[in-house]
Formats: sequence, structure tokens, C-alpha cells
Amino acid sequence: MEGNKFYTRGGDTGYTKTIKNFRISKADSIIELLGTLDEFTSSLGLAKTYVDDGKLIEDIEAVQKRMIEISAEVAGGKSTVTQGCVSVIENMIDQYQDVIGEFRGFIVPGKCRASAALDVARTVMRRAERVAVKAGQFGRLPPVLLAYFNRLCDLIYCFARYQDYIYSNNKTEAVRMDMQEINKPQLTLTLAKEISDAIEKKAMGMGLNVVVAIADQGANLMLLHSMDDAYIASAQIAQDKAYTAVSLKMSTQTALELSRGGSLDGLGATSSNKLILLGGGVPLKLENAVLGGLGVSGGTAEQDIELAEYGARYFEGRLK
Repeated sequence: MEGNKFYTRGGDTGYTKTIKNFRISKADSIIELLGTLDEFTSSLGLAKTYVDDGKLIEDIEAVQKRMIEISAEVAGGKSTVTQGCVSVIENMIDQYQDVIGEFRGFIVPGKCRASAALDVARTVMRRAERVAVKAGQFGRLPPVLLAYFNRLCDLIYCFARYQDYIYSNNKTEAVRMDMQEINKPQLTLTLAKEISDAIEKKAMGMGLNVVVAIADQGANLMLLHSMDDAYIASAQIAQDKAYTAVSLKMSTQTALELSRGGSLDGLGATSSNKLILLGGGVPLKLENAVLGGLGVSGGTAEQDIELAEYGARYFEGRLK
């Protein structure tokens, strides 16, 4: 802006600048896509004013905030959309569909104001998807972004049908309780893969080849990922660290310290040899609930601990 004014006069000639300072025509498909995404976000804002369900409002706002990051990516900024992001949208769709059931046939928008406004937002997103296909020609947009836009259209459709379901059945409170139950924080395989990927990237930066093991809250192995050239022994050690962290509801380092004259004095391996007192295993917790366990093996004890704690922080951040 010029001083504190809202106009700059910079776009008067029909050109604008991307994040990387490239001059580009306002008729370019990239600019058209950015404008359509802005229209989509604003349409969601209007729809949100008609919604009185707290969970739905929260999810709509999450989409709006995500669109800010995606618009920056489209404008030439850092890539933020991965296949994991597509999986997150698919998981949200499944959660809503679990409450309201399958959809069959065509719908006539307008059962209530909230769903009607959401259907308008959906059609705007469909238009953004079509523009993205045009803008993505010759590699200007990554294919995963097109997949993300496609799933996002489906998600907004689910939002609208969810609102119709509440309106038609007068089940606002009951449905809200169902959604709260479904949306209880949980460790999914998709999230486990994300955690493992994040740890692998950090390990590569540290020059390490490690094995990552993730167990569910019942100590059952969910995921075992071995980086190239990791120690063979690390596969079993990582699993045992994850098992120990869940079983004792504490990090393996804490268990080690407590076994030396503390409340776990004398603790050793069980008959099944699954408990292990080596640093690098941590429980995956949200507040006071243990939802799983994570074990990392392949570096020094200090390095394994650093990577495991990094994975635990990633997990907590994704669920908050």
C-alpha cells in the first residue's frame, strides 16, 4: 500500500507481481485461480454466518486458513500441499459421512440457508478446480494440488449435506455429540506415516539412518519404517522402545532412570523381552491420554531421544 492507503496504482496497467516478483498479466490463469480461491474463501465466510454448529464452524475456518497458505503456494511461494494433506481431507469426509450416511442421486440446493450457502461455495471451488487444471498445464502447478482441490470440493459437499441432515432431522444436539465422539483425537495410520516421514527428514539432516516404529495405544505395532542402510538390529530395538513407552506410559529414558533406585528399581526385561531401557522411546500423548508409542533406533542414545521427542511434538501439534 502507499502509506496507509488501500490502493497502490501498481495494477493499473493490467499486470501484477507474484511472490517472486515476476510481472504477470491479470488475465493469466494463475491470477484467475488466485481470484477464484479468494472468492471461494469469501463464500465460505458467508456460509459460516448461517451455521450454528460449533464443530462445522471450526472445520470451515480451518479450510479458510488453509486456503491462505495454498494461495501463497499458487502465487509462487513454498510448496505446502502433500499427499498427506489429501489424506487429511479424505479423513474429514469419512468422519462426516459416518454421521449422515451415504449420498445417492442429485440434490436440490436450498433446504436451509447454511447448506445453500455451502453449495454455492462448493460450485466456486469446482470452478477453481477447472481453472487449476488449465493453470497446471506445462507443470505450472504440482499434480497433488489438483488432487487436493478435487477432495476439497467433496468436503464442502459433505459440509452442506451435514447441515441439511441437522435441519431435516432436528438433531443438532445428537449429531453434535456424534461428531464429538468421532472426532476424538486418535493415532491413525495416515498420521503415523506423517510422523515417520518427519523424523526421516530430520534424521537425514543429522546424517543418520534410523528405524522408526509406531505402536497404537494397545501397544500393537502400526508402522515400522527403516531408512536405507539402517542397522538390522535397530528394527527390533525400535519396536521394543515403542512397546515400552506405551506399556509404562513414559519415555524409555525416564523408565531407565527410575529403574536405578527409583519407583521402578530393579526393572528389567520381561519374559517376552519386550521391555527395553534405552533412550529413544516416547509415548504419543495428547494432554493426559496416551494414544500410542514411538520408538527410534539407529543413532546414539541422545540422537534417538532427540528424534523421538521431535516426533512426539509433531504428533501433538497435528492434533491440536
